[in-house]
Amino acid sequence: MEIFAGISGNKDGLAQLPDGEFLPPHEQSCVEKHFTQTMAKKYNGSRPIIIGRCAHLTQPQPIHLQQGRGKCQHRNICERGCPFGGYFSSNSSTIPWAKQTGKLTLQPNSVVHSIIFDEKKNKATGVRVVDANTKQMTEYYAKIIFVNAATINTNLILLNSKSTRFPNGLGNDNGLLGKYIAFHNFRTTMSAEYEGMLDSTTAGSRPNGSYIPRFRNVFKQETDFLRGYAAGFSASRMTYNDTSGIGEDLKNSLSNRKFGNWRVGSHMMGETIPKESNYVALDDKQTDAWGVPLLKVSVAYDDNDEKMIKDFHEQFTEMYTAAGFTNIRTHDNPNKAPGLDIHEMGGVRMGKDPKTSLLNKWNQLHACKNVFVTDGACMTSNSTQNPSLTFMAITARAANNAVEELKKRNL
Repeated sequence: MEIFAGISGNKDGLAQLPDGEFLPPHEQSCVEKHFTQTMAKKYNGSRPIIIGRCAHLTQPQPIHLQQGRGKCQHRNICERGCPFGGYFSSNSSTIPWAKQTGKLTLQPNSVVHSIIFDEKKNKATGVRVVDANTKQMTEYYAKIIFVNAATINTNLILLNSKSTRFPNGLGNDNGLLGKYIAFHNFRTTMSAEYEGMLDSTTAGSRPNGSYIPRFRNVFKQETDFLRGYAAGFSASRMTYNDTSGIGEDLKNSLSNRKFGNWRVGSHMMGETIPKESNYVALDDKQTDAWGVPLLKVSVAYDDNDEKMIKDFHEQFTEMYTAAGFTNIRTHDNPNKAPGLDIHEMGGVRMGKDPKTSLLNKWNQLHACKNVFVTDGACMTSNSTQNPSLTFMAITARAANNAVEELKKRNL
């Protein structure tokens, strides 16, 4: 998957962040390099800082050119679906690639309502889909079904897939569907300034920053909280414009930026503990515009999260101070609800035992083997890394198994 997507980065040799097949990395700014070198000396290599790995083409290979993609232009419009295809996405890569096979059918304006379960055949036979515009429901049939609606909506679809056999949701014999929801805690950040290196600045809009892999509780328990956190780190010059003039003077002032000190910042990506009390469930009264029940979300921070945030503030204050940064500030928003950022996981967890999990090792529902769940819903832990590449790898593995089982007539 890394070769197909095109991941840039270094082979850093870190146990907590395994290496892969990478394209050449983006370059750290001079202040990021200063921070990296200072931390290497202070902590004797135990707190490495690396350039962040990202799905941007720094040096397109033949497989990327075949997809119709080009080199990352450092324009920072990745979220729009990069018109150059420099950033990996379904729009720039996988959909065009699938279209080349001649076997792709896109069905836009479709809202999945539920999965159809055939009581006599004892397996799923298709999905019910509501047209977003006409509100008309249509049933589509297939031998196997992959549910990849993103964690929360995948849980919603399965919970709403009720039948006589599964009155509480498809595959939900143990009552655990929708439970053990986890997320990455992004609610706190750090900021500071650096008054050195004023003869340098950055150019363009690099799509990633530097990255500080987890360094707490990596090989042994050493803190009063479980698990750990990773953090981003970036440094760029503060800029401002003189807006006091009018007409041509104002135009000239706006086109000539003035530079201040370097602004540095970090965000914490904390691992939360999956627990049964964090869950999603169907609302028994309210539905959306397409007749699908709304989802009630009961997910909260706990004491472990609070201790982790406190440690992040303490450790990064120490690290920033050692690097000569000034005006160090912590920012925390405890009212920021979980899920307002990214990386929700869980609810349809994998495992060997049908009593404690919903999916087997091939991501099949224990109780309905021709339904596969391979997005974040299948995860039992969220670790401290961006999870998308893991989802892709799990999906490719499950799809390959599904094809093999179909050939053997096991599905």
